[in-house]
This record gives sequence, C-alpha cells and structure tokens, in this order.
Amino acid sequence: MTEKEKQWDKFDSMPFIALIHHISRNKLRYAQKNPNHIDMVHEGQYLMEIYKRKNLSQDDLATIFGQSKGTIAKALKKLEDKEYVERIVDENNRRKYILKTTEKGEELAILLKNDLEEWENAVGIDKLDENAKCQLREIARKTEEILEE
Repeated sequence: MTEKEKQWDKFDSMPFIALIHHISRNKLRYAQKNPNHIDMVHEGQYLMEIYKRKNLSQDDLATIFGQSKGTIAKALKKLEDKEYVERIVDENNRRKYILKTTEKGEELAILLKNDLEEWENAVGIDKLDENAKCQLREIARKTEEILEE
C-alpha cells in the first residue's frame, strides 16, 4: 500500500466530526503560513465579519461565533490597537458599540477574504453544491439547539 493510499484510508475511516475538525485545523495552519494573516482563530475571522456586515455589535459577534463576550472583547481590543477596527457608540443605545473597519482594516479584510477563497478553491469547498452547504448550516443550528435544551 502506498503512502497516499494509507492517507486515504485514514480519512475514509475518520468520523464525520473529526473530518470537520481536520479541515478547520488545516485551514488555520494554512492561514498562519501567509504573512497577510493575523490571528485567524479569532481576530481575522472577526475582522472579515465586521467588514462584511454593517451595524454589527460586539454582542452580535459573540452570537455569530459562539464565543464569550470576554473573548470577543479581547480580540476587538487587539484589532483596535492595530487600527483595523473602531467601536462607535450606538446612537440608539449608549451602552452598545457598533463595530466598523478602518481603511487599514478594510484592506486587510479584503486580503484575508481573497486568501480564504483561494484556499477554499484549492481544497474544493467551492465545488460543494448549495444543498450540501444548507445541510451543514442546519446541522450547525441543531448543535446549538441541543445545547440550549
């Protein structure tokens, strides 16, 4: 058996959740090789989400990524210190901050997005049909529902 055949055996027998973890871990390892990247575990993902969505709050980020408010706050502080993000007091709720990318943050978010798309194309994620993506989203929703019960 060749080395490549052994590798495929590993993936063929791997539980589904382990496959998802393996893909995610390797995406992060790939991102760390690229000098454009910042901490892709948290900061880079948050930056891209802030860039993509307007009027996003710190609480919204916590909900989207399933992270504690403290984890989000620490990452946002780093992004602010690097001048990628700014927090603006919400006019309708003075205790709430709206997140906005700076010009410098927008440039990095675009680089990160392009790098992520390049990786997804290289590994074939872009070839998943919309039905498969919808099924994965539904599984993710159900995992949260089960935890909330």
